[in-house]
Amino acid sequence: MKKVLCLFIISQLLFSCSVNKDLNAPINDYISSLNLKDSDKIMIIQEKINNNVTIDIFKGKTFYYSGINKYVKVEGVDKPLYDEKNWEKMKSKYENKHIKDHWIKGDYWTLKDFKFPNIIFIKQEKFPNPGKYEKFDFQENYKVFSFSDVIYYKHNKYAVFTIKSTTTDYKDTDTTSILILTKIKGKWTVFGEVGDGIYR
Repeated sequence: MKKVLCLFIISQLLFSCSVNKDLNAPINDYISSLNLKDSDKIMIIQEKINNNVTIDIFKGKTFYYSGINKYVKVEGVDKPLYDEKNWEKMKSKYENKHIKDHWIKGDYWTLKDFKFPNIIFIKQEKFPNPGKYEKFDFQENYKVFSFSDVIYYKHNKYAVFTIKSTTTDYKDTDTTSILILTKIKGKWTVFGEVGDGIYR
């Protein structure tokens, strides 16, 4: 009986890992596209970026121009990929209605979410802020990433997530953008990147 119970627990754990990696396939395929060596290590900020960031960047901003007497959409994803109806569906399904912070405390990335094995995790608050001239010496120069959860768009034809990327030498995680992917030959492939429109 104990053996059966152990096998059941192990199978459930393996299933859970498999499901997580399937849900995060676009992020895993993106990391695979970086052509990292087996000996390479990357650093990932543990806290997830709020899905609301992805949703807002995708939509962009609309401004009123008095000269032409109309509102004009600027930034964000261009039409026809962007359309209000599908964006509203995305917002309804994935919006975080209870947490408005940029980083979601308590919702952490773990190794079971990723296929690439050599990952160092660090809390966002412990990652040095170059603007504060914090002294933090990493042993090596690593690529550093921060991700939101994956959002699927237009009947799962597209995948979208927010990304911040830097290195442990540069340490600047201010730049934020979304990656838009579609499946090509069984792999999620980036075909668009849209920034948050904030000029730093």
